Amino acid sequence: MRLLPLWLHVLAAAVWLGGLLFQSHVLFPLLATKGPADVLLSAVRRFRRVAWTAMVLLVLTGLHNLTRLPPVATWGEIGLLRVLALKLFVVVVVLMLSAHRDFGVAARLIREAGAGRSPGDALRALVRLDRVILLLGVVLLYLGLAVSRGGIS
Repeated sequence: MRLLPLWLHVLAAAVWLGGLLFQSHVLFPLLATKGPADVLLSAVRRFRRVAWTAMVLLVLTGLHNLTRLPPVATWGEIGLLRVLALKLFVVVVVLMLSAHRDFGVAARLIREAGAGRSPGDALRALVRLDRVILLLGVVLLYLGLAVSRGGIS
């Protein structure tokens, strides 16, 4: 039973980051050149649900995984406090950027494409945000590995 939360955490990270990678590097560039607007809108809507489900699962399992760390009194001695603080800061930044992506930029893209206008600017902004979030997600993976090792020496 101790392995299940960790497995769910890794699975949610793979779904979230894999979806971002696919959208920003394969799907959106392809749809920007020759895809119909309804396919683009469907992809944005569907991924938004999947991504937020994965992020909620990541936060919940991440909080649970904190209970499996060594005692808090030893965190400063082993360097875990700095790594954990940095990871939590990056998590907050990623959540804010994801909220801006989904409820700001993606919503604008959906409105423009739904009205028959070209969503070019919104699509480019979405791809840029996806790539920044993806990069921060890779940083989170590294920091997660550092936390699981007990800090960075």
